[in-house]
Amino acid sequence: MHIGDGMENKKVLIVTSFFYVFLFLTLCSFLTTLWIVDSFGNVKTDQIIYTIFSSLDGTDMSVVISYLLKCILLPLIICVFIGYGHYRFRHKIQLKGKIIASFLAVISLVGSVFYADQQFGFIGYLKNANNKTDIYTAPKKQVITEKEYFGDDSIIYQDAGDAVITGDNTNNLIYIYLESYENAFMDKNNGGLKEKNCLPELTQLAQNNISFSHQEQMGGAISFAGTDWTIASMVAQSTGLPLKTDVLNTMDQYDSFMPGATTIGDILHKRGYIQELLICSQKEFAGTDKLFIQHGEFQIVDFNDLNETGRVYRSERTDWGANDQCLFRNAKEELNKLAATEQKFNLTMATLDCHMPSGYTCSECPTTYDNRYENIYACQSKQVNEFVDWCRQQSWFANTTIVIIGDHTTMATDYSDFISEDYTRTTYNCIINSKVTTANIKNRTFTAMDMFPTTLAAMGFEIKGNKLGLGTNLFSPLQTVTEKYGVEYIEQEVQKSSDYLDEHIYQFNR
Repeated sequence: MHIGDGMENKKVLIVTSFFYVFLFLTLCSFLTTLWIVDSFGNVKTDQIIYTIFSSLDGTDMSVVISYLLKCILLPLIICVFIGYGHYRFRHKIQLKGKIIASFLAVISLVGSVFYADQQFGFIGYLKNANNKTDIYTAPKKQVITEKEYFGDDSIIYQDAGDAVITGDNTNNLIYIYLESYENAFMDKNNGGLKEKNCLPELTQLAQNNISFSHQEQMGGAISFAGTDWTIASMVAQSTGLPLKTDVLNTMDQYDSFMPGATTIGDILHKRGYIQELLICSQKEFAGTDKLFIQHGEFQIVDFNDLNETGRVYRSERTDWGANDQCLFRNAKEELNKLAATEQKFNLTMATLDCHMPSGYTCSECPTTYDNRYENIYACQSKQVNEFVDWCRQQSWFANTTIVIIGDHTTMATDYSDFISEDYTRTTYNCIINSKVTTANIKNRTFTAMDMFPTTLAAMGFEIKGNKLGLGTNLFSPLQTVTEKYGVEYIEQEVQKSSDYLDEHIYQFNR
């Protein structure tokens, strides 16, 4: 073999390797984008980053397997197939052709990255991460010392740890997060898009109690950056803050979950409430256990606890744990235990049956709607309503505020294609046994963050200034920050980097 032949073979090997690496990366990038859009719908960069760096504990493994098959194995198979053809015809393909193919692979990779950016906003996220916001540290006016001080709606952020919160005769709390529950599944007469209402009982329940709406018909909280997936919604409703994942900080800091934040759990714990989180999934998923244990010392009863004590029936098992039949049946038992302590209590619970990609049916689900997911929605409505009816019969009901709220709009893309782009998607909300009321429940612009002070007010607490975090008490005469400053401005600001949040709330560098 001549030296020139060896050099030529080395060039061919380098160019060929270059081609297959970039071909594989291109296919992975493009198919990953398609898979995310198909599986989760219109998600954003912060959600993707948080999910990637979160523990897989408690994850539905069918989702992981689906990704590995469609986004890793399939590109490998395609590369092997092309490699086989390349090997068969290797003597007919000149080095120049291989260089051109490699160049096209690079161009394709760049194109796939730009396509992903169009879907998820990577570039915008990085730009925001490099910009600073001052909304958390903007100067406040001198506090008015009048006897009745409702607050100042020009204030954007109020540290909940510094807020003056009082209240003696406050209620117990039952807080129910409804997985992927949005108002689009109501009928058109009530503000939804369906011909037949998929949540008839919960529509009636909202109409008979307090339900805030973005319009004259039924409605609710708008989707908002950092609040539109389950753990982010829980954070927003607990702290009045969006869940911000900054790529410039290491994710191992989540061993301490927002240690500088003051949550509703912290506030109630200090006032002697017994607190419990009941879920039929695994508590470790997305750091749920850290949020509730570190903020309020919640006792957590999750799928593993229920399963180990024989409280999950075989028919109730799902890929995530157990269905909502199991949840509501065990919730009654847990409430009896809490009430027996004769202390004030907070039972927070979260449903699962409407989870993407297609939800989970149970023996109570009807078959009278157009598709599987609509039947599950209707089943959820019926089960929640029956649970509330059971609560009404208990001795503690009159002293208990019940908040029922969708955690985010649905990601079940196969069953949400009926929702037009010009329709404002909002989550369901209903407050039962509120100790305060207001006539200003229609045509409101609010987010999940506003539920933090609103829930405390409904329980009978008084919040001086009516603001906690970025949230505003909806029972107060104040405008929310999104009403005062506009959704676009506030949403843009919360996506920016914040030294205040990093140092005082997330405490990344401690």
